[in-house]
Amino acid sequence: MGELVDVVREGTIVRVVMHRGGNNAIAPDLTEELAAVFSELGADPRCRAVILQSAYERYFSVGADLTAMSGLDRSAPDAEERIVEMVRRTARGFQAVATCPRPVIARINGHALGGGCELALCCDYRVMVEDGRSRIGQTEVGLGIMPGGGGTQRLVRLLGRARALPLLYEGTRLGGREAEAIGLVHRAVAPGELDRAVDELAARLANAPTLAIALIKDAVDRGQDLPLAEALEVEARNFARSVLSEDAVAGVMAFLHKTRPEFKGR
Repeated sequence: MGELVDVVREGTIVRVVMHRGGNNAIAPDLTEELAAVFSELGADPRCRAVILQSAYERYFSVGADLTAMSGLDRSAPDAEERIVEMVRRTARGFQAVATCPRPVIARINGHALGGGCELALCCDYRVMVEDGRSRIGQTEVGLGIMPGGGGTQRLVRLLGRARALPLLYEGTRLGGREAEAIGLVHRAVAPGELDRAVDELAARLANAPTLAIALIKDAVDRGQDLPLAEALEVEARNFARSVLSEDAVAGVMAFLHKTRPEFKGR
């Protein structure tokens, strides 16, 4: 158990539960704790799938802690560098979530706005409640600022420039079904179905060949900004590692004998 993040183990599935200040406002204390937790889980062979969720009924995360921002001395000579360093601290925490070599599911049970949306974008899957109230979006522009936790980069990579820019420019708040329609979330479900949808997905992923999933994730992340020839080399190397794994032997033998494979994640 942490000060702001609890880790709950359910066999090979791990729940990372945020509980900061009633609404999980994004600040360095929370993101640094997330970074430590996800780094540890990424190195833990017992962990095969992660669910990132909130302890609060109405909020996944409401975005940046504005009280911290309001205390900035804008006239200080080093004001810009201090803000950049604060953003970098947040980015390190988010990046630990994004690069975790385990499949990560965001269980979005309430508002995921601004930095909360950016945190959800770091996850591999986003399953959101459709309750007529909860909203997701990059809403920073309404405060006269822009996203600083990866929103301008990850949202464009996910949705493409044509869909992402209007959302960024207008600070659009989307309900679950609207977000699902454009691909911002993978599934939008009724409140009574959220836990079942998330748990079933986590169980499928935990039983999958998680080493192969980690190698796929690595190839996609590293390859997307490389020239095609270099990206294909990354894929070739990761493919070779997957072929040499114990899971590959189990998968091939199960295929030949028409049985269900039992993957171990190695």
